[in-house]
Amino acid sequence: MSFKTRTIRLKPRRQPFKKMKIMRGSAESTTRGLSRSAFHYMAIFGLLVFGFFVVVKATVAAYRVVSDFSPLTAAVEIFGEDLKKDENGYTNILLLGAGDSGDGQRAGANLIDSIMVASIDYDKKIVSMLSIPRDYYVTSDLNLGLDTTGKINQVYSDHSNLPEGERFEIFKSAVGELVDLDLQYFMRIDFKGFVEIVDGLGGITVEVPEDIYDPSYPNSTDTGTIVFQMEAGLQDLDGETALKYARTRHSARGDYDRSARQQLILDAIRQKALSSDVLTSPSKLKDVYDAISDNFDTDLNFGEITSLAGFAKELESSGIIRKQLHNDKYSDGGFLYDGLRSIYGGAVVLPYGDDLELIHQYTDLLFNHREIYANPATIKILNATKYGGIAGGLSDDLRRFGFIVEDTGNYIDDVGERQYLEESYVEYYDWLEAPDGTVTVIHQSTLEALTQFIQDSSKPSINAFKVPSDPENPSDEILYEGNNIHLTIVLGEDYETFLKN
Repeated sequence: MSFKTRTIRLKPRRQPFKKMKIMRGSAESTTRGLSRSAFHYMAIFGLLVFGFFVVVKATVAAYRVVSDFSPLTAAVEIFGEDLKKDENGYTNILLLGAGDSGDGQRAGANLIDSIMVASIDYDKKIVSMLSIPRDYYVTSDLNLGLDTTGKINQVYSDHSNLPEGERFEIFKSAVGELVDLDLQYFMRIDFKGFVEIVDGLGGITVEVPEDIYDPSYPNSTDTGTIVFQMEAGLQDLDGETALKYARTRHSARGDYDRSARQQLILDAIRQKALSSDVLTSPSKLKDVYDAISDNFDTDLNFGEITSLAGFAKELESSGIIRKQLHNDKYSDGGFLYDGLRSIYGGAVVLPYGDDLELIHQYTDLLFNHREIYANPATIKILNATKYGGIAGGLSDDLRRFGFIVEDTGNYIDDVGERQYLEESYVEYYDWLEAPDGTVTVIHQSTLEALTQFIQDSSKPSINAFKVPSDPENPSDEILYEGNNIHLTIVLGEDYETFLKN
């Protein structure tokens, strides 16, 4: 099934690149002359910011530690500055992991190994994160008058003749064009810094989901290979081992599995960074601070970084959404396909349809309707026609866009007989009814998002039963279909016009 999409918002007009100040070691210069205790407080800000932007979710205990840490609150009030925002009020940051910068001897030097976008919604306190494969093939002028063709991870290294700030601006434009987002900032940390941060934390603990065996992992100089292996289960990793686990591509889904492993590593860093074991250790804080200062580039200034740390303290773990673009069209985010090696001279991935329409529809949901992922609704799709396969087809399409389809089947009446209907509709079960009779639909955002795929034809269920949503307040009631289905899409004989093809 293909979709014709409607425009949700105008694409932000991109500005010509401006001169940027790269803040390598800016925190170090800002803190020069401070007392030893103040120096360690400043180190915590950098630690929290780094952890925040790589987080998947954090433990409740870690957040209690941060919320009780009053020097952070005081510093935000003293040093904090307002961050830049796009037309929707979001701050969007490009997160990059790179080979050792300036090395020149390694094959991966100056190539970008990990690419993510983090978009902050301050009002809803939701952060949407999207990972982008480094093999994505760029073909555009990036709105900068520069022709760029090749893998996206080469964009930085291919413009080595330009000042460093302009090179990062080009990278921001390339990623912004892909995800249809105006990126205000970037952060980059290299392999050396990654290793030193993990070691500075005293190592991290990761739940490894499956055995890893890579007989061709590159050696330290990229001139040969070594064997890297790791057993599934809970593993304590030092910096070098964590880097190998994050970089290995020897698995069934290659770069996509590697991206998922990186997110596991970053989650572990976040949890360790906010643990009391680190926050109460001046030596560990200083080690991590030194690693960030020496191996970290950004166009955020110190006041903006401090404000981000303050926001990180307020963020709930349930408010962080993590997604990936990949090449499995039957799962969430699968809008890429593998290009022919004979044509492109190596492994590349391209967008379905050879344009960005589907990806932009997906990122519009992720960044502009993010509640549908932060508080997902479960969906059932029923076929009330004489034609087979239409419920499964719609299910595949919705799952690709990240909706949770729990069940599909035929429409059955109250006596257990298959029934055919003329009209399609969406039935919902999840609303709150206040004592005064006011009704609030809990998953209204999902109903609204579904109108990009189907006609707006929703109605409350008359067959739903009520269960208390709050045992302490039984008058506040929520309605469900029975097995925790929040919405049911019923496809009737008019389904061809009901579906937005």
